[in-house]
Amino acid sequence: MQVNFNCDSPPSPSLHRTRPRPSATMAISAQTAIDAVLFVVAAFLAWKLWNRPGMSLPPGPKGYPLIGNLLEFPTESPWLRFAEWGKQWGGIMSVTVLGQKFVILNDPQIAIDLLEKRGLTYADRPELPMATLCGWDRAMSSARFGPRIREYRKLIGRVIGTKGAMVKFYPAEDFQATMFLKRVLDHPDMLDAATRKTAGAMILDITYGYKIVEEGSDPLVDLADTALAQFSIATTTGAFLVDLLPWLKYVPSWMPGANFKRIAAKYKKTCDEIGEIPLAWVKEQMANGAARPSYASDLLKDKDISDERMYNIKWSAMSFYGAGADTTVSVVYAYFLAATLYPEVQAKAHAEIDRVVGKDRFPTFEDRDKLPYVEAVCKELLRWLPIVPLAVPHRSLRHDVYEGYAIPEGTLVIANVWKFLHDPDEYINPSEFNPDRFMGPNPAQDPKTYCFGFGRRVCPGTHLADVSVWINVAKAIAAFQVSPSIGPDGKPILPTPEIAGGVICRPKPFKCDVVPRTPQIPKMVADYLAVVDAN
Repeated sequence: MQVNFNCDSPPSPSLHRTRPRPSATMAISAQTAIDAVLFVVAAFLAWKLWNRPGMSLPPGPKGYPLIGNLLEFPTESPWLRFAEWGKQWGGIMSVTVLGQKFVILNDPQIAIDLLEKRGLTYADRPELPMATLCGWDRAMSSARFGPRIREYRKLIGRVIGTKGAMVKFYPAEDFQATMFLKRVLDHPDMLDAATRKTAGAMILDITYGYKIVEEGSDPLVDLADTALAQFSIATTTGAFLVDLLPWLKYVPSWMPGANFKRIAAKYKKTCDEIGEIPLAWVKEQMANGAARPSYASDLLKDKDISDERMYNIKWSAMSFYGAGADTTVSVVYAYFLAATLYPEVQAKAHAEIDRVVGKDRFPTFEDRDKLPYVEAVCKELLRWLPIVPLAVPHRSLRHDVYEGYAIPEGTLVIANVWKFLHDPDEYINPSEFNPDRFMGPNPAQDPKTYCFGFGRRVCPGTHLADVSVWINVAKAIAAFQVSPSIGPDGKPILPTPEIAGGVICRPKPFKCDVVPRTPQIPKMVADYLAVVDAN
């Protein structure tokens, strides 16, 4: 059947009616609606993509709207809380505080995978407003990743960057370790002060060619010790609200609740002084022709030093102190705590020293390879009470994915070093001080793998700290008998092995009795120092 569309009769008026054209307003409204729909669809797809299996943040406690995990974020001994969380959430977990994402690593292999193998991605440091207010963003440990941090590492590395580079400092290290014995013999009840003075003397000598004042306190040692204590407080995770609410740094110091601004002003004055005073002393010595060889004097010999170069010399020199001094203070002090609590360890170390070195001299670096138990004692000291139980946070420079978990750009990644070094699967009875775990054909993991940082932010003073710790501990073993103090009731006072909070931690103060192992120890110290003075 054929249908004829060419009919002669006109079409029905209703079929021939013209549709009115839409107005501009109607067109805009339609386009806006289309854009809104597309935006919603895109947002939904992005949300689904981000939250699909394999692209979510690592697991962790749920938290609350807006504030996230603020109320449960630990400010005291956070490494212990993070370790507890790790039992529930695993080796990699996350929390969010006021929008800031934290990824916490309770598994050492994950820390190696991220912070070592992907070191460039995690080479940045967080911008800690409190530390910046205090001036510590100029120090290497806190500086953001970039050309300046690379220049710092280059300058420091040329002096103490390798084991071989440390050999030229062996005589100075040996001298200061013997001076430590003298300081303890003179004031056995001031053990903490002796360790701090010895570590400060060593670093100030290497960095600035400065010889400390032996009688009483030394102004530069006291200044540096104060500065590092303040640094530890200013950089402690969660210690100041301004680190969680950065806009608070703009409030005036007179406002209620702005006490952190007044603290920061005090701390910045100390930070400025530790950077400027010893460097000014070196310049004065050089002008008088009396400067001793040192890191700073070597660099200041260059002519036409630019302002930027001078800045890098000043603050990299200041970073030297933190690179080695605090490790030595904490670990050597911890030795006396361990000797107090574990007399069998002390006896075994004494026996090795007597067998290899004898009782007529003190151990030297030439003896190190022949003293494996003393070496094990030093490793166990680093593990038992780690000086940096939480590695200084790293900041991700770009979006990353690990084992299906998303780690967004700007995430703060914290390695729980305390957990690594107290993992019972690696270190049996981890709370016990037991150097034997590092002896024999299958020793436990060397704690130096973790306790000096990771990747491109590893401590450049690792080798300096290593030799300083070893020579001071070895000589202390050779020279002293350590035992618990006796209380009024006639019973031994056994201290509790605890560390004081902060980024850089030390054993809490304790009491012990320290006496020479043999009557000739004071004479051996005096004879050694007499030979040094004669030369």
